[in-house]
Amino acid sequence: MAARSGEPTESSLVVIARNASGQIVTRISSHRDLVGAMHTGCCVLTLKLDAVRVEVHYGEGPTSEYRGKPLAAMCLDDLAVEQTR
Repeated sequence: MAARSGEPTESSLVVIARNASGQIVTRISSHRDLVGAMHTGCCVLTLKLDAVRVEVHYGEGPTSEYRGKPLAAMCLDDLAVEQTR
């Protein structure tokens, strides 16, 4: 079953970055698998100065606040642990 134009498909993922107050500061559509989307999120945490947390969600809409439970999430502290390994 194909999605209508503009609607997210089940396989479309969105990587969002939030700042310390929880506002979305970056939103990136991903057509990769969950592991690939988390890799993208790791890069966002490294490059986006005000990002403190990234989340991967199923694609919703361009104005969604993504308040539901994410498929995966990572914060700056998690990134620091990964880099020390």
